Amino acid sequence: MEHTNDTFLSDWLADKISDEQLKLLVSNEDFLAYQKLKNALGNYSVATPNMEDQFSKIQQKINKKQNVRKPKVLHLWRYTAVAASLLLFFVLYQVYYFSNEVTTGFGLTQTITLKDQSKVTLNAKSKLSFPNQFNWNRTLKLDGEAFFEVEKGSKFTVETPQGTISVLGTKFNVISENDFFEVNCYEGKVSVVVGAETTILTKNKSLRFYNKQLDFNDDNLNEKPNWINKESSFKDVPVEVVINKFINQFNKKVNYPEAIKNIKFNGSFSNTNIETALKSITIPLHLKYTINKDQIILSE
Repeated sequence: MEHTNDTFLSDWLADKISDEQLKLLVSNEDFLAYQKLKNALGNYSVATPNMEDQFSKIQQKINKKQNVRKPKVLHLWRYTAVAASLLLFFVLYQVYYFSNEVTTGFGLTQTITLKDQSKVTLNAKSKLSFPNQFNWNRTLKLDGEAFFEVEKGSKFTVETPQGTISVLGTKFNVISENDFFEVNCYEGKVSVVVGAETTILTKNKSLRFYNKQLDFNDDNLNEKPNWINKESSFKDVPVEVVINKFINQFNKKVNYPEAIKNIKFNGSFSNTNIETALKSITIPLHLKYTINKDQIILSE
């Protein structure tokens, strides 16, 4: 068998032959080279891998990836639904919520022109409320007295604590104060609902609800109620209502005999002169009056 230097080197590295034996087999120069190679290989080692430790690290990385939370995604249709809901709420609020309110003080009147060009004139100590989009919902709420000049269009409704008035295009006056409710039709037709009863009023017709009693009257009405021209007029109206109208105009407390509050009064008084107004009320009723600062006393 032929031996080469590679064979001698392999046997020497495997400790099959000694250093002395190798020196006899190779040249001195080769021996020195082999010795340097052996020393270098002696400083190099390959560690045995720890399989359990490596598997544990790999498992931890897998679990970490699985625990990463995916970002929430809101689909476009959800944004659209939210936006549509907000828009619907805004529209309903504008159409049905009575966000506009007008009030008048003692002795004051005010005319309001609505978006449909209808006009409302409020008498003293009255309150009117209506929605922003009035053209879509021609409904108002009234507490007090007002004269309405309604432009033609969709149904026009006035709600009061005592009754509801509905028209299409007309002129009418409404009083809704405490337990007194009255509607006078100046032009066109007016539908009035009081409790379970519905009544149609035409020009110069009136309806009154007081002390749980419903009455109807025929009147020769002017073009507009007299109070718009600074004069309050009454036809068979209880004294209690007349005194309340006086208080609304002059902001004075009035004491009067309980026995006269349901007496029917016919007449009028000035809304601008308190002395003239008191005489217009007391003379027909055979009463006397005394003014004490902010209080007026009526006596027989």
